[in-house]
Amino acid sequence: MTPQRRDMQGLVFLLAFGLCLGLTAPVFAQGPKPGAAVPSERVRSDISTREIEIQSNFTGIEIVIFGAVDNAAPSPDGAPYDVIVVIKGPSQDLVVRRKERVAGIWINGKSETFDNVPGFYAVLSTRPLRAIATEEELAEHRIGFSALDLGPDDNTSVDDDLFRQAMIRLKEEHLLFQDLDNAIGFVGQSLFRGTVDLPVNVPTGLYTTEVYLFRDGQFLSKDESALNVKKVGFERGVYTLAFHHPVVYGLAAVAIALLMGLFAWFLFRKD
Repeated sequence: MTPQRRDMQGLVFLLAFGLCLGLTAPVFAQGPKPGAAVPSERVRSDISTREIEIQSNFTGIEIVIFGAVDNAAPSPDGAPYDVIVVIKGPSQDLVVRRKERVAGIWINGKSETFDNVPGFYAVLSTRPLRAIATEEELAEHRIGFSALDLGPDDNTSVDDDLFRQAMIRLKEEHLLFQDLDNAIGFVGQSLFRGTVDLPVNVPTGLYTTEVYLFRDGQFLSKDESALNVKKVGFERGVYTLAFHHPVVYGLAAVAIALLMGLFAWFLFRKD
């Protein structure tokens, strides 16, 4: 898909979303009933696709996150809104090992195990995170690399922090961790959109997209949506066999290797 087509698709999604929100505006314009709480600012969001299929020709994909701020009584002199989007993939335990040189040979040294490491983690925001909210506010909502909960023994020593930084750096090098400041833009006062690239090595599973609304450093609202990344076709069959039936997968691999060896012997034998 060309960049122009992606931009056009994102704009269509955004305009359609804004139209739907505008159709519901008269309901809120009537005002709350006597004794009812006055509605505050709310964020409504969605993503351009809810399901991604990985086949042999998969080279990565760009998804669009879009939404709008639903405010029953906007303040004309209020501070501008800020939006933070957090996309998290399925979690897994991860072991990080330090290479050490002993007698001229590199071997595995000390290691650290991290719990519940997201297979994919991207943070998109209208501005740098520290300009939107305080460190404490971000940590409360688990926003940002430093706020990731990686187990009960997380950050108990200097070594742990070094291993944590190394793990995050490796994830960033493989585009599985992304920190994207100024990646969310507003169209007008309430509509917003942003894009993120899922790399070719993106893990399969269920993803969550969390959209946070801030203004003047204060958290206002949150919205969530789900994304499913799955393998299809021949790749799905091999993946299922390897992870759910490893014995059968191993025997099949050995059988295929033997058959290929016999075929090569027959093809190149000398009579």
